[in-house]
Amino acid sequence: MTGPANRIGIIAGSGSLPREVAESIVGRGGCVHVVMVDGAAEAALAMFPHTVVNWAQPGRTTAALKRAGVREVVMLGGFQRPRFRSARPDFGFFQMLPRVVRLLRAGGDDAVLRGLVALFERRGLNVVGVSDVAPDLLAEDGVLTARAPSSQDDADAATGLALVAALGRYDIGQAVVVANGRVEAIEGAEGTDRMLKRVAEDRGRTAGERRGGVLVKRPKPGQDLRVDLPAIGPHTMDSAAAAGLSGVAVMVGHVLCAERSRMIAAANARGVFVAGVASQLRADARGEGTNAKAVALGSVSLDDVAVSDIRRAAGILSALSGFDTGSAVVADRRRVIAVGTDEAPGEVICRAAGLRGGKRRRGVVVVGSSHDFDARVVRAAADGKFAGVAAVRAAGAMPLSDDLIDLADQLGVFIAVVETGLSTGA
Repeated sequence: MTGPANRIGIIAGSGSLPREVAESIVGRGGCVHVVMVDGAAEAALAMFPHTVVNWAQPGRTTAALKRAGVREVVMLGGFQRPRFRSARPDFGFFQMLPRVVRLLRAGGDDAVLRGLVALFERRGLNVVGVSDVAPDLLAEDGVLTARAPSSQDDADAATGLALVAALGRYDIGQAVVVANGRVEAIEGAEGTDRMLKRVAEDRGRTAGERRGGVLVKRPKPGQDLRVDLPAIGPHTMDSAAAAGLSGVAVMVGHVLCAERSRMIAAANARGVFVAGVASQLRADARGEGTNAKAVALGSVSLDDVAVSDIRRAAGILSALSGFDTGSAVVADRRRVIAVGTDEAPGEVICRAAGLRGGKRRRGVVVVGSSHDFDARVVRAAADGKFAGVAAVRAAGAMPLSDDLIDLADQLGVFIAVVETGLSTGA
């Protein structure tokens, strides 16, 4: 689909992108019908033919689109993991209830999005991507702003693009910050804005002003590009400038530019650059290939979910080792909550606990082999309500002490070592 889209359905979450896509389609001679998800979609979408639905109304959604003559649908905007307390289910929801439950229990965000696509396609709708219906919203090649990247910025952008590619198989966020060759931050469950706020706060605590660095955004290899393209916009420019970054680099043709004119104006006013950089979607192989094995040491046993999360976290640390970074990873039921670069493992654990919330003891903390694994780590994991901790141990490393194992037993968390043929620390 390369010309004007004739009749497209838009399932709209939060943010300005659903409206911008609708305007692009209509401006090129097409028609839209917008399904506005209650509590998420912006009110301005009511200017288009529309239907308002609760998230638990797939039957009403499908019926509205088919009545409007729609067979091709694009899913846009922010979609929070729904809560059953807010559901106002229709008959279609109960028909698909087993699939919906499996979907909501899915670990990573990629799995949830793939499940959503499958649900709608089973009901006769063809889910398409923004590149099919509004390609003018995607980032193009070259510099978009008055300021251009330096040679160091270009090198940092290349490192960031390769890093996201290397981490793609683990369903981690689509953004990283690289400054002067150093990986400064990796997006976890917090999203890009909170990651940039963290960078700003960390730099503010450091003696002397540190400036420079690049925010890099691109899709993860293997993700469904129809429903999960990364995006930048005016607020991204404000956040990047507040963090002291030089600019933003994105993958050409695979990142959405929300409110492009305002975004460029904001970047120019803040003195940051925006550049589209060509890159391949394939995964980067640096640091991959470890075959991790988790061995429990204390009295608290590991279940299959914990073993799976430990292997995932150890794989991430192995990939990060190829970029000379990686302190700790926190994962919960196949979802990566936080990834530490050079922060102390305790800081990563506290950040993850704040993002996840909840009172149930679940999720794992895995610490890289070149970072301290001591009583502070075990206590932080217990205080954060995580199920347990694991230490990646390089060949020939000293075993964990009996005192540390006894402490984990007393606190009711498991303690394990990850045996691997590769050192997966920083």
